[in-house]
Amino acid sequence: MSVELRHLRYFVTVAEDLNYRRAASRLHVSQPALSKQIKDLEAELGVRLLDRNTVSVRLTDAGRVLVAEAKGILARVGDTLGLVRGAVHGRSGQLTVGNIAAISASFMPATLTAFRQRYPDVEVTLREYSSAEQVAALVAGDIQIGFTLNKHQAMPASLERFLVLTSPLRAVVGLGHRLARSPRVGLADVARERLLALANPRAGNRHRELIQEVLAARRLGGEAPKLVDGFDSLLASVASSQGVTLLPELANAWRAAGVTFRPLRDRGPDLSLELWAFWRKGESSRLAHNFIQVLREMRR
Repeated sequence: MSVELRHLRYFVTVAEDLNYRRAASRLHVSQPALSKQIKDLEAELGVRLLDRNTVSVRLTDAGRVLVAEAKGILARVGDTLGLVRGAVHGRSGQLTVGNIAAISASFMPATLTAFRQRYPDVEVTLREYSSAEQVAALVAGDIQIGFTLNKHQAMPASLERFLVLTSPLRAVVGLGHRLARSPRVGLADVARERLLALANPRAGNRHRELIQEVLAARRLGGEAPKLVDGFDSLLASVASSQGVTLLPELANAWRAAGVTFRPLRDRGPDLSLELWAFWRKGESSRLAHNFIQVLREMRR
């Protein structure tokens, strides 16, 4: 025999009542069956837990130690079962979400706040990945929800997605730059400046490619944008007038000192970026479904 939760529950009830008849009634078992369970427990532990006679029942020193520990064990088991049952409905557990820090700063804080207010017992972990890396991470099961800025990015058939938001491209210049005085900036003006782009070799330096594609579509040539490591470094370089760049308006959520996001005079479907959330088709996790629902509500 081994000690089971049933034995601990029966023993704690007897220890609280110090009366087998009342304890048996509370447990909805017969008194002889309860007595046998206590004897089995004592035999398994090799100690006497209760001193009992025809008149009274008293805890031994060993019994006093066990009752305190047993109550803690039963409480922790109860809490664990509550969390497990809560996870089935998405009310507790751990959710891992992909993150694109430079982009998600505009919507992620509000989304996380709304989600936590509704599901305070869910722990959300953000993991920094490029868009392409998030697809691989989700397929591998490292994250449960991912985000991509590339609406044309190839998606495995096992994933589904929805549009979270659309953000227009802006010219980003230092406050002391001549273009900062213009209410709107033309791409031809941008092309004549020293261009900067965020370096991310893991994602194929997609930011530089985007800038080049936008300019090439309007037959605006020039040197390839200089790559800068890190989003903060990119904004610092722009603030110090070392160059200019193009970024989606939603990146302005960083409110970086020394730079301004100026609207473009040009028009075209390629002058806005779409942020898509994606997840596994048939995702069984209620945690993931609840987070996606909050995202949908935030979009509305």
